[in-house]
Amino acid sequence: MEDKEVDEAFVLHVADADSRHRIRESFTDLEKRLGIDGLGDVLSSATMELIENAVKANLKRAFFLRHGLNLEERDSYAEGVRQFIRSYGKIKGEEYVSALRELELVVTLAVNQTRDRLLVQVANNTILLATEEERIRHQLARAMQADEFIEFYLSYGDETEGSGLGLAMIVFLMRNIGFNPEHFRIFHSAGRTTARLEFPLSSQYVPLRERWKRETST
Repeated sequence: MEDKEVDEAFVLHVADADSRHRIRESFTDLEKRLGIDGLGDVLSSATMELIENAVKANLKRAFFLRHGLNLEERDSYAEGVRQFIRSYGKIKGEEYVSALRELELVVTLAVNQTRDRLLVQVANNTILLATEEERIRHQLARAMQADEFIEFYLSYGDETEGSGLGLAMIVFLMRNIGFNPEHFRIFHSAGRTTARLEFPLSSQYVPLRERWKRETST
């Protein structure tokens, strides 16, 4: 393993073929550098799921603004989500990519690797609504409790949107290559929603959440 710190970042509006290729190549190189079998495929699958979710969240904000829908009002939000889901396949074209640019809604993938840990973060500059955050937390908690993905799917698959199954998939992918999925977190701060994958690479490493707990308890 290299002893230097390695940083890489990708900024995009939508996940096009070129972006997917560059991200997959980057994670393939990272797997070779760290010598962790299967890491490249896991990171490629997990980050593309997170990027698609982040792009979808940005597109939803653009869609609501274009159609004068209120994110904060329950009935308007529910109707807006129904319209958005029905229209989703049609709004990924250039018209809405232009809207994302105008609104400065972007998705950032940041990869930082040191000797002790690997951090992969996908962020978009829209904030989760309280209902969205609650749904995500419930989905992750359920996935953590399930022993196998098929168990989660059979128990909760009909209660989740597609993104719920995708988040559960990430939990099981991390577990399958020997990492604790408790280090997969989604949170918001400073006008951004961030999904963070944390991979300890040494026994001495203290995960970020554990550090936060220690700091706030003193």
